[in-house]
Amino acid sequence: MSKQISIIGGSGFVGRAIARQAVEQGMDVTIACRHPERARDLLIHGIKLVKADICSGRGLDEAVKGAACVINLVGLLFERGPQTFSAAHVHGTEHLLAACERAGTKQYIHMSALGADLGSLSSYAHSKAEAEQRVRTSKLKWTIIRPSIIYGARDSFFNRFRKLYALAPVAPLIGGNTRFQPVWVEDVARAFVSTIGRRVVNGKIYELCGPEVYSLRELMEMMLQELGWKRLLIDVPQSIAGIMARVMQLLPTPPLTRDQLILLKQDNVASSKEAFPAIFGKPAALPDVLPACLQLNQRTALQQKLDRDRKQFWANS
Repeated sequence: MSKQISIIGGSGFVGRAIARQAVEQGMDVTIACRHPERARDLLIHGIKLVKADICSGRGLDEAVKGAACVINLVGLLFERGPQTFSAAHVHGTEHLLAACERAGTKQYIHMSALGADLGSLSSYAHSKAEAEQRVRTSKLKWTIIRPSIIYGARDSFFNRFRKLYALAPVAPLIGGNTRFQPVWVEDVARAFVSTIGRRVVNGKIYELCGPEVYSLRELMEMMLQELGWKRLLIDVPQSIAGIMARVMQLLPTPPLTRDQLILLKQDNVASSKEAFPAIFGKPAALPDVLPACLQLNQRTALQQKLDRDRKQFWANS
């Protein structure tokens, strides 16, 4: 298979990690996004940037041209204007699949989400499941990957709570008993890159989760301890949380929406004992990585360990 790949929606947190690891493996990477000017720093890695809008389909033919493998990472955390879950996840996937079929793409890898469910009351989870349906019925050789909460140095999970809790000694907690199985972004990236060009993954759906399950309260306590912050975690009743969500979702970047509140009522953990497929290596434990995600002075040592582990994984693959 050609080493040329295209990552749709690849300018974000996960896409950058995948692109870096793909380049390290000698692949030619194209990243397609709505605002390529915001990702110009990636040019120094030899990554090509293309302007494309998955919701309208504009630019997708150019984005996937010549790519043996196309990765779809597009995912909204909240809706705003025409950027709806249905437009991005469902219709956007339809546009991309059609472009891949026209281009004769040999492999398509789709990032869904743990908890994708047609029966969910969450528009996000429902739209993710609808997108999966479109992928499974396409003519392409596909693989679907469902990660749990993805964390890392610039994530939208721990960093969002960090900003919220930096302001006051009292920290509101919604859905504190909900269980999660966070997975490190570098492990997710390794799984995607090691999927490229492998026939054994065709037609498969994989869950990607970390090795341990934590309640949201445990995760917040771990984060606060690492930061050295003393905060009083106060459980917020659902009735009050609903009011907070209605107000917050009006903000340009809402920390909480009503749809996210629905998701917080359901655990986000692996459905089987194999939380992270062995073919993708071994996932890092959260306590080993979180300090470097939150503290800049610890990132050099973590990067060195990451480089050693990654070289060993690819040497044994």
